[in-house]
Formats: sequence, C-alpha cells, structure tokens
Amino acid sequence: MSNSLVYRKRQQLLQERAAKEQEVSVQEAASKRIEDDKIKKYELQESKRAPKIQIDQKIILWSWLIGIGLAFISSAIVSFNGITAVAQFVGLSQPWMAGLFFFFIELMYLLFLVAYLVLASRIDEDGKPEKTLGAIVGMVAFGGLAVLANAFHSFDFWSWNWNEPRMWAGVVLGISAPIAIISASKMASRVVFAKSIKL
Repeated sequence: MSNSLVYRKRQQLLQERAAKEQEVSVQEAASKRIEDDKIKKYELQESKRAPKIQIDQKIILWSWLIGIGLAFISSAIVSFNGITAVAQFVGLSQPWMAGLFFFFIELMYLLFLVAYLVLASRIDEDGKPEKTLGAIVGMVAFGGLAVLANAFHSFDFWSWNWNEPRMWAGVVLGISAPIAIISASKMASRVVFAKSIKL
C-alpha cells in the first residue's frame, strides 16, 4: 500500500473520529441544556410553592420514640394489676412474688422488643435484612402473656358474668395496651430507625 493511500486512510479515520466526537459533544450539550431547563423549571415551581414543613426531622422522630417509651410504661402500669392478680390466683408461697412475675414478663417483653428494633435496622454480609422472626416471636409471646393475664383478670373480677358489659370493656382495655405496643414497635422499626447500608 502506497504512502499516499495510507495517508488518505489515516486522514479519513481522523475525520470520522472528529465527527463522532463532535456528535457526542453536541449530544452532551443538548443533554446539559435539557437538564438545565429542568432545574430552572423546578426552581421556578418551588419559588411559587407555599412554604412547607419537612416532617422527617429529628425532633419529630425523637418525639415518636419518646411516645413509644411512654406508651410502654403506660402499658406496663395497665398490665401490672392483671399480671400480679393472676400470679396470686395460681397460688404463691409469698404475696410479694407476684411482682416478680410482672417484672419478668415486662422485662422479657422489653428485651425482645429492643432486639427486634436492633435486628430490623441491620443487614447481614450479603446485604439482606437480618432475620427478626425470633425477636418477633418472643415479643409476641410475652406480650401475649400480658394480654391473657389482663383478659383473665377482667373475667375473674366480674365473676365470669358473660352478660356484664363492664367485664367486656375491661377485657378490651386490658388487652389493647400490650397489642398497641407490639404494633407501635413494628412501625417504629420502619419510621424511626434507619436501615444499614451495604458499602
């Protein structure tokens, strides 16, 4: 192949490359103009929008968390009467032991609740969410004990009178507190606690 032919071929390749680079440059410029137009339209839209409060703020999240804590304490107070009454009903050698049943159930409930919240915010080595089934089962089991104790106490207090509306009202109120804590804890794992991010 002659030098002139090689030269022409090289020049043709250079021209094609320059044309492609120019085409890419034009496309990039067009994309940048479109992006700039979108940004300007968004800024114009936001400038006309009324001021809004960003709800996802630390004060809101901490308030939510404190609310769950107060709800748990309230639930424990509500459950105290039912659990200790049932503990005395089964026959204890000392009356003060009834309080131990209450603290045991509520402590285990709290530990499983915290375990669930911690595990729900973690991911394993594969980037998958940690398994929380064991913590949920434990939380539901001990919460269920509080529910059953409160319900039994209301039934027993009203002498198992199925026609007594106050008995049913007591059952509903007694079991609602532990159930509400389980529901609130499940929601807290999604609303308040951040998920781990795989790096």
